[in-house]
Amino acid sequence: MPSSSGSEESSDASSSRGMVPAIDAPVGWAFLPDDASTVARSLDRDPAQPRSPSGGRIFDLWPLRSGETATWTFGLEFEFACADAGWVAAELLAKGLVASAEPVAYHTPRGAGMWSVEHDSTVTKVFRKIDESELTPSIAVGGEVVSPPLRDCSETWAQVVAVLDVLRECGAEVNGQTGFHVHFGAQALREASDDAVSAHEASQRFVTRVTRLAVLANACFEDVLFRMASAEGGRHRGRPFFYRHSRPLEQSLRRHYETVDELAQSLGKPGAARRAALNLTNIGSADKDTVEFRQSNGTLDPHVVQAFVRVCALLVGAARWVPEAVRVDPQPLGTHHGDAEAVVTGDAALWRMLRATCPDGLPMDAAKSLLWLFRRGSWQPGLADLAHGW
Repeated sequence: MPSSSGSEESSDASSSRGMVPAIDAPVGWAFLPDDASTVARSLDRDPAQPRSPSGGRIFDLWPLRSGETATWTFGLEFEFACADAGWVAAELLAKGLVASAEPVAYHTPRGAGMWSVEHDSTVTKVFRKIDESELTPSIAVGGEVVSPPLRDCSETWAQVVAVLDVLRECGAEVNGQTGFHVHFGAQALREASDDAVSAHEASQRFVTRVTRLAVLANACFEDVLFRMASAEGGRHRGRPFFYRHSRPLEQSLRRHYETVDELAQSLGKPGAARRAALNLTNIGSADKDTVEFRQSNGTLDPHVVQAFVRVCALLVGAARWVPEAVRVDPQPLGTHHGDAEAVVTGDAALWRMLRATCPDGLPMDAAKSLLWLFRRGSWQPGLADLAHGW
């Protein structure tokens, strides 16, 4: 992995274990892998995801950084099948969450704070009925529900629960075509506005942090991430299509990139970089300045949603503050698939990721929810495995 400049390493590592005085760990704090058995026993006693997703505090993974994580924003995209998109829109309008009782075109601008129900060519099917007297209104089946920028608070998670409730009540389903995408505000990787650094230095630090994120998500922990992304169904939706809409890394990353765009183009297939598992093509956009995590299967389960958003926050925070995390050896997609040893080692790959990204530990409840998500998924084959008939 690329190593950044000495000043950047020093600045970003300020919360890493061993580089500052040890913190007083809050009650219910887990240090991995030392506390792995405690986390596992806690989950085994209550195998269902234990905490309601309405409480927030999903980003409280770094005790010295809670003031900063409270400013982070994220967005959600729920692709769905089977349900009448107009019915979904009408129900969400009744709850004050969308501005229109009809689904709108893909990525139509929307009012501040409003969700939207959109047509999506990958999942929407439009049915038109023609009788002898008139052309009746068309019916759009399937689509995508898109959130506004959200913060990690109780109001946000109450809205997420309400949206998913409506989707289920309207008969929505997820299948091999649908995905769940998480957009993370790129500002989380930028300098605070009052930091005393030059514009050039701030820009270089930002590129370095985005590069770290790419290495963490697409190299060090790619295999774990795709396992956790397959929590709905156990089989990743991208397998029959060679992960076309969430493309894993296919080339080694360089130690240094001059621009984010240069990095973004190296993550996906030529001409389709926006479909890479980690989509960086929106960074710098006036409309949507985000990093997009495209790995996850579609889901209508708010517990899966919250746990996967936490995984994304984990990687963003590590890219921002834990530069040494990228020194972990790569485990690309397919590393554990079909490996009998992976059954013996059990949850070790998850503990490896949590130890590297949260060296100061993390809340026991967070570790428990991530273990729950990890165990719901399964190891996925890499591109080479698929080519040989897996």
